Amino acid sequence: MRHEAAAWGLALSLLFPAPNAAADRPSYNRRTGLLEVPLVGLREAAERGDRAELGRRAARIGVARLAKALADPDHRLALAALDSVPYLPDRLLLLDAVLAQCDSPDTQLGERALRTVGVLLGDADSSLLDAWEVPGEVAGRACRVLATAAGRTDRPIELRLTALQSLADANALCAGWADLLAFVHDPSPDIRRAAVLALPANGARADSALREASKDADPGVVTATGVALCRQQLAPRAKPALSPPARPLRELVLAGSTPAEDAAEMLSCLAGSTDPTDAKAIEELRSKGSPLLHDLAKRPADRP
Repeated sequence: MRHEAAAWGLALSLLFPAPNAAADRPSYNRRTGLLEVPLVGLREAAERGDRAELGRRAARIGVARLAKALADPDHRLALAALDSVPYLPDRLLLLDAVLAQCDSPDTQLGERALRTVGVLLGDADSSLLDAWEVPGEVAGRACRVLATAAGRTDRPIELRLTALQSLADANALCAGWADLLAFVHDPSPDIRRAAVLALPANGARADSALREASKDADPGVVTATGVALCRQQLAPRAKPALSPPARPLRELVLAGSTPAEDAAEMLSCLAGSTDPTDAKAIEELRSKGSPLLHDLAKRPADRP
């Protein structure tokens, strides 16, 4: 009797496999008769952080099965599928499937999807979208999804920051759909700071936004304006330089509330300045700055 029950159990397991069984074993495509790569290998490669294997697995699985994996109830498999998308040469074909996960109730999945959209659009242009026959409506919807997610004050700040960064990465395609300048007035200082750092150099409006942000009540937003201005000064371009901030860069660098990474970026501009007051600020950093800034403020000849 016991053997009969075991036999029936085996038969039932073959007829009605577990929900994730299809991901864990090889299968044959009913139309082509070809062996399909099991999805479990994709999940394992993602969990190991093996990007080379992740790319190889994704290429063998193909965009059609990956699109289904993105919506799989297995949380780890869906995340692995998202991680694999950037490694596919035909990744733009998955833009619609990735967008479907951006508003997922699973915060981790939604955040990962928003980041992936930024990757997909960040290295694309209209000609590439045309080459892969991605409708303009889909690209426009992607920009709107990013802008909406970045502006939702009811969502976790990490998710909003991810959406804003993706929006900045996709600025070449999304500039006509979403305005980063709007986020300079966001209630969250973290969002305002991220918006300032992501602002493109687009003339008088960016100049005005940076000058306004340089008077922000949050010190992190103020120092971000110094970093943005320094980046603009160092970037090779034919456009005229932006107006100076409300506070000189040397004051921002020397302020105790300035994050070390911001001060380190602004040092590049001070080092190229001919103003003796800027040179004095660098000397002050050499004598009493943080270990990181002390090292960065050394003369080139003094550096190991």
